[in-house]
Formats: sequence, structure tokens, C-alpha cells
Amino acid sequence: MVFSAVRSSLRALLCLLPIGVLPIVSLPAAPVDFSRDVRPILSDRCFTCHGPDEGTRKVGLRLDTEEGAKKVRGAHIPVVPGNPAASEIMKRVAPDRPAMRMPPPYSDRKPLTEKEVATLRAWIEQGAKWQSHWSFTAPVRSDPPPAGNSGWVRNPIDRFVLARLDREGLAPSPAADRARLLRRVTFDLTGLPPTLAELDAFLADPAPEAYEKAVDRLLASPRYGERMAVDWLDAARYADTHGYQVDPEKEMWPWRDWVIAAFNRNVPYDRFTVEQIAGDLLPDATLDQKIATGFQRNHRINSETGSIAEEFQAENLVDRASTFGAVWLGLTVGCARCHDHKYDPLTQREFYSLYAFFNNVDEAGNGGPRDGRGNHKPYLRLPAPELEAESAGKQKEIAAARATLAEVEKRLAPGLAEWERGALTHQPQWEVLRPTRLSAEGGVTLAQQPDGSILASGPMPASSIYEITASTKLANITAFRLELIPDSSLPGGGSGRGAEGKGVVTLFEVKAGARKVDLARITADFKSEESELDLVIRPSDQLKRGWAVNPETNKPHYAVIEPTRMMEGAEFTIRIGNEYEGAPVGRFRISVTRDEFPEGMPEAIAKILRATERTDKDRSDLRRYFLTHPYDRRHANELVVKLEGEKRAIENKIPTTMVMQEMARPRDTFLLQRGQYDKPGDQVTPGVPAFLPALPAGAPANRLTLARWLVDPGNPLTARVAVNRYWQSYFGTGLVKTTEDFGSQGEAPSHPELLDWLATEFIRTGWDVKAMQRLIVTSATYRQASPASAALRERDPENRLLARGPRTRLSAEMIRDQALAAAGLLNEKMGGAAVKIYQPDGLWEQLSAFQGKKLYDRAKGADLWRRSVYTYWKRTVPPPSLTIFDAPTREFCVVRRQASSTPLQALALLNDEMYVEAGRKLAERMMKEGGATPADRLAWAFRLVTSRPAAAGEVAILQRGLTQRLAQYRADRPAAEKLLAAGEAPRDSQLDVAELAAYTTAATVMLNLDEAITRQ
Repeated sequence: MVFSAVRSSLRALLCLLPIGVLPIVSLPAAPVDFSRDVRPILSDRCFTCHGPDEGTRKVGLRLDTEEGAKKVRGAHIPVVPGNPAASEIMKRVAPDRPAMRMPPPYSDRKPLTEKEVATLRAWIEQGAKWQSHWSFTAPVRSDPPPAGNSGWVRNPIDRFVLARLDREGLAPSPAADRARLLRRVTFDLTGLPPTLAELDAFLADPAPEAYEKAVDRLLASPRYGERMAVDWLDAARYADTHGYQVDPEKEMWPWRDWVIAAFNRNVPYDRFTVEQIAGDLLPDATLDQKIATGFQRNHRINSETGSIAEEFQAENLVDRASTFGAVWLGLTVGCARCHDHKYDPLTQREFYSLYAFFNNVDEAGNGGPRDGRGNHKPYLRLPAPELEAESAGKQKEIAAARATLAEVEKRLAPGLAEWERGALTHQPQWEVLRPTRLSAEGGVTLAQQPDGSILASGPMPASSIYEITASTKLANITAFRLELIPDSSLPGGGSGRGAEGKGVVTLFEVKAGARKVDLARITADFKSEESELDLVIRPSDQLKRGWAVNPETNKPHYAVIEPTRMMEGAEFTIRIGNEYEGAPVGRFRISVTRDEFPEGMPEAIAKILRATERTDKDRSDLRRYFLTHPYDRRHANELVVKLEGEKRAIENKIPTTMVMQEMARPRDTFLLQRGQYDKPGDQVTPGVPAFLPALPAGAPANRLTLARWLVDPGNPLTARVAVNRYWQSYFGTGLVKTTEDFGSQGEAPSHPELLDWLATEFIRTGWDVKAMQRLIVTSATYRQASPASAALRERDPENRLLARGPRTRLSAEMIRDQALAAAGLLNEKMGGAAVKIYQPDGLWEQLSAFQGKKLYDRAKGADLWRRSVYTYWKRTVPPPSLTIFDAPTREFCVVRRQASSTPLQALALLNDEMYVEAGRKLAERMMKEGGATPADRLAWAFRLVTSRPAAAGEVAILQRGLTQRLAQYRADRPAAEKLLAAGEAPRDSQLDVAELAAYTTAATVMLNLDEAITRQ
């Protein structure tokens, strides 16, 4: 106020002076704030070469610390308080000679602007006062400023906002109209639009606290938890698959349901945090607290063939530490993986100390074995009493079958000596299968030879499947034999069609009639070094590897494939895969046997038989080998295997979820040089960055201590980061715009005192999440109308000053859920396994490593119309109807979605099967609930979709379109039928086809309106 008075007096003085005469007066520069005005310049232009990273620091100069910036360096001092002319930094950012300029011309940093140079000069003139980075010091709770317009203020938030508007010479906008406000807050708190009944009840309620009552009703709704969970699932990188190329399925929905329930139960944020980081370490941890730790297991896991466990263990831990930093600290800690952080005071060693907290779980980097639900250990099996009882009953059957098996083995054991006498010379008898039908993909010709073998010729496609049909009456079949036979017509006289006669078998599949035969194992008399025999009969993980016999391609070789149980003769269809490009099989023959010992004698067993002396182990191995082959034992064992398979099938129905679980003996952690898994450096122990408060003295260095450190009131980041994300969810932008980065490269808060007040209020109220949401949405700031004048939009295009209400496009989930709600289709069932919604046919298949297989089985019936939070999320192919509206892939942590506006979004709303179906069902509602006339029906639907009455002109436009479409569909009934066929929802056959089609187009137009997909 004093400064304003001085300026006014000077203007008056100027008016009294003669023209051409100016007073020699130097106005004092506005105070420069180091954290707000100066640090961002230094961070962006200087810290890369003169910042925290010692490895890239030039000439030993640091400008990220006060000591470094003001230290005497020979004849120069970078910053001399009060003296810009003596400050070397000023000579470099605005030099007389361009060659002296910093940043240098060859760097990727732009020169300082004139305004930035002036800011640095003013800061130095004012004494170069240094401050710690604003977010690294504890929040300071200020008293809310006095309000000049106290009638506008509804809670303390408004006092801070109004004070800033006063300083900027702006005034707040009027309150939004009640209908629009209810629509805004209903979406914000539940992710759904208000119903017409809710809207009417609110508009009819004259009570002064009507809005607050509506807010309390919404916070008490179970839909609130579903809405709040969506943002948290983005941050937690939640998905239903493991990621990477193969992207196999996993089951983590119990953790997702825990999140929804936690929001609905209003679990305090400190407890919400502790349980997700270290719920398993709490005393007497409950099942729910263990499930909560699934947050840390949501990362991608690469279980592909050839993945290196140690490499991906490091990747998984980097992801955990980086996600921890982004979600709770608002810092880019992952930038210190390979070197000290370029901008923030986080060393590489400190990053690996954080990493060490998460490196004590009994897991394999490439996942290791998966359970029947697709989960890697450690995981929890959830309670399922009926299935557990069924499993226990099956276990009793297995015990009885095992007892029978033991009796059979006891009876057969005396035959071992007789078998030994002829074992080494035994040759099984094989019956050649003579084909009755032959076929091959890619134009390949298969021709039967006199000896029953088959010779391939013709084209050599990159991939081909040979299919052979043959019959036999042989009983008790124990094995198939596949022979690779050299032929003079093949390259090098080999058995394959590739170079030097190479052929690779990638698949051996058998059907007996229409039933697929389960194959147990494959052995071969010879195989190449790169062969992977097991993939021939279990090709699901990798289709293009298998059995080859190079360099012995010019010699006959065979493989024996044994089914899981003996078989009776039948018509067999056998498929042989040739998917190793350039090396298809050339000549081969297939046979069957009923011999009890069909495979070639294993060398280890043959060695025991030839030995003159045997150890106890030799005798045990020989006995075990003998007893696994006789018919009686095979039959008894088949029953055990069958029952065990049935028990596994039961147990595979029991939900599981991956969790954290400490190892008994802690794993050592090392700093990884340049971030490479195979270059360990110094050993590190768990710890936190030095620029933040220390861990409690004497506390164990584990995840529980880390979690409690996070939510200690002395931590300067946790509460700020949380309330900033809440603010972002309502206003589209946080008080700190860079939600993911509260460090030196992030933006300073637009309202720092308000941010600190909210953070301290959050802690003061016991981290009450619902109370914080209520505080924000009941403020006058939130209730403002969103329209703005051209001048205000130009002055503050992003609404950082908060002179108007929020106006943002609905999230992807809200757009879809709104359409379902308007259509009357929304299935409000909560929880459970994810559902596969509408998407273009063949999308997964086109992007899959497993070509030719149908992978996406769309949900049926009401599951198609569940809320979007329950949608199946495949990381490599996330749901296109959601990603088109900027939903992330969930491969990595995302705390701030990007917003785009593209023509494809409009095309999706008008043409996607789900939206056309929603339009049809909304059209049915219009015709049955909306009134008797077209105008009434269109006005009813418009209000349902936008929450406000349609203007007469808007109804007229919609009615003209309706009339045109009605005429079109009356003239073209097939087009109407085609439109109405979209989706699985049943159609009301009592309604006129052309009329329903016309109303459907009107409904899709309404669902596509900017007003329909925007919160305002």
C-alpha cells in the first residue's frame, strides 16, 4: 500500500513538471524471492554443469548451494551480495563478449532473457539472500489473511485466494448456477453425473446448507471410493497384466478393491500410506494390511524367455523406488539411478539407499514360477471357504489313490531283477502311422513315401504347420515317435529344408478325434546346442524354438513324445510346427508304441546297469526308473495325476494377490555403477536423503520405519504432495503445477501460503481424507462459475490465480460411465475380477507374439456395462476407448494425466460400439420416459446429459436433425437395422425401427457435446 501511494505521488509530481523535464528518481525494485524467482533460473540454466552432480560439475563450481555461489575463487566471486558489477555470474550471463556467455552456445540451454538477467541483478542488489528450496523445509502454517470481501468467503481457503486476487487487481467470479454446481461436484466426488431426481431434489431445497448436505451425501456414497481410486491406480501403475512383450495375465484386483474400500471407509492418509508400504510388517498384520502392500508389486515383471533375473530385479527395484519418490515425495528420485541428481540434492548413493528398503523380498527378477492366477511369489491366497472345503475333499481322494499306487509299486518291485537282464538290449516295437490326409500351410506339398515317411516340397514360407491324419487300433499307446530322416532331394542330403539340411520342429500337437491329447514329456536321441525340447510340446511361451539336429542333419534321429496317460487307438490328427524361419522340416515319419519302456534308455540309467558296483543312490534311481513304466503302475499313477489336476483346478479358482514379504536374511544392496545391474559398486544400507529429516535414531532400517518417517509431521513433502494432488483433481492443475516434481525443476506453488495451510490442516485433522475433499469443494473458490472474459483468459489462461471456477474435460472413465448412466445401462456392482469391455476385434491378436490365437474374450451381458474402474487393463494394449481420452498405459507411475483434444475423440463418441449402444438405449429412454412429442423427448434427454434445461434454439436444432434422420431411415430400413444392431443390450422390439434409429443419432450427438464431456 505504501509503494502504491509513492507511485501515485510521483505521477502527480510528473504532471506539474514542464515538458521535457523529468525528476531524477529511482523507484525501488520489487522484492525478489530467491525460491520463487531466482532458483528456477539457476536450476534450469546452471545446475546441469554447476549443480549437485559431482560427476558432471565443471571447474568445481557449485551454484546450488549458498557456500558455493558466494565462495571466493581466486580473483573472482560468483555472487557478491549488493554488488552485481563485482559478481562473476553477472559478467557471464550478460557478457560484453559473446564468447564469455553462460550457458555456452554449444550447450542445450538457452541464454537468459533480459527479464531473467534483470531478476538476477535485482536479487544481488537486494543482498542476494539465500533460501532453502521451498519444498525441502517444513510447511509453515499462516493465519488466513483478512478478507476485504468477507461476504464471499466460505472457509479459510477463500481468504488465501482472495488475498492473491486483491494483489493482482482481480475479483472472484460469481457462484456457478446451482444445477451446474451439482453436476460439477457430483462428477468430482463420484465420477458420475447427478440423476434427474437428485438434481430436482437439490434445486427444490431452499435450505442455506443444501449444497453442504449434497456434498455429505456424495462423500457417503460407495461411488466416492471408486472415483478416488482411479487416480490412485494411475499412481500405483495398477494393471491386470505383467507388461513387456508377452504381457501375461496376473491377478491384483483384491488390492484394487482394498483401495476402493479404504477410500470409502475414510482410512486416514497416514495409515493408508503405512499399510501400502509396510502393512506386512505391522504387529499382528491383518489380511487386509498384507493385501495393501500390493502397491509395491504392481510394477511390470518380465518373465519372457531369455530375460535375466538379476537385470530385471534391478529394474523392478528402480521402479519401486521411483514410484515411492513420485507418489509420496513428489520428487524425480529415479534421475539419480546412474549419477547424482542434476538438479536436486540427491546423490546416487542416497538413491540406492532408498532402493535398499525394497530389496528384501523373496522374489525373482524375472518372476519365477506363477500360480494358477498368474501371480509370482510372494502372494496371498484369499479366503474362499467353499473352494477350500472342496479342495480338502479332493485331497482325501488323492491320499487314497496314493496308497493304492504304493501298493502297486510294492507288488511290482520284485520284477526289477528280471527287467535288468534285458534292459540294455531292449528295443520297443513301433507301428508307423500311415496318413489318410495330409495338408500344410503356405502352399507346401506333403507327399507320403513307401516307408510311411512324409516328404515336404514346394514353397518355403516363413511359417507353416503340417497336419497329418492317421488311424491305429493299437491299445495302451504309451508314446509317439517323430523321426527326422535324411533325403537326397533336400539340401546337403539332410532331413530339413534349410541351409545344410537344417530343420527345426517347433510344435508337436496331437488330437484323438476332437480331443486334444495332453503331452507329458519329450526326449531325443540327439539335439543341437540351441534346441529347447520342452517348447515343442509346450509352445505357449515361445513359438519359434524347438528341436533341431544340426550338425548331424544327414543322419536319422528321433524324438519320443509321451502323453500324460496311456491311450487307446483312434484317428489322430497331428500338427507339426515349422515356425523357425528358413528351417522347415523336410522328411519325417510318425509312429506309435504300446511298449512300457518306449523312450531311449537314459545314459545315467544305462551307466548304472553297466556298473559292477552300485551305491544306495544308484539302486534307488534304478528302482524309481523301473517302477514308473509298467502298465499297472501307469494306471495307478494316472489316477493320482488326474485327482491332483482336479485339486489344482479347484485351487486355481481361489483368488490370490501379490504382496510384500520380508526375507529372513536381508539381501545385500549395492550402488549400481551407471545404473547397470552387472556393475555393482559400494555396498549400501537402507537410508533416506540427507536433505530431508533423518530416520528416528535406533529404529530398524526397514519399510515400516520408512513409512512412518513419511507420515511424520516433520516430513516437509508428504502432506504437501497429497493435498496438491487433491487440488489438481478438482481444478485440473495443482497449486504446484508439476505434481510429479516438487524439486528444483518443478514449478513453484501459485499460492504457497495456501499450500502450506492445507498441508498443516491435513495433518491437524488426523490426515482425514474426506474432510480435506469437503473443505475444498465447499469453498467459494471451488463454487465459482467457470466462464471468463477474454481479458481474464488472456491474463490467466490456466486459471492459476483462481479468479474463476474449474473447467476441464471429463476423464476417460467419467465420459464412459456418464454414457452408461444416461443410457440406463450402468451396472453398479462393486469389486471382483476385471471385465473386458468393447474394443475393436483382433486388436490384441494383431499386437501379440502369438499370432493366430484368439486372445480377447469380451465380457457378456451386464459385465460389459460395469464402471470403468473395473475395466481389464492390459499394459501393452490398454483399453482403446479409455486411452483415446488420455488414460495412461499404467506401465509406469503417473500422477498427472496429460489432456488432449483430437478429432479421433469425437469420432469415438459417435462411432464406438459402446457409445452407439449407449445412444440406442438413451433413445429408448427418450421415447418411453421423455414425453409425447419430439421436442419434449429431446429436451428431457438434453437435461439428463447436461444437467440443465435446453434452450428453445437448442431443441430446435436437435429436432431438425431428428427430422432429417427419420426421413433417411424411413427410406433405408437396412441402415436403421444396422445402426440398432450395435452392442449386446437387448432392443425394445415394440419401438418403431426408423424412429428409434433417428433418436439414436440424436442421443449420440448429445453425448458428444462439449458440454456433456466437460466439467464446468
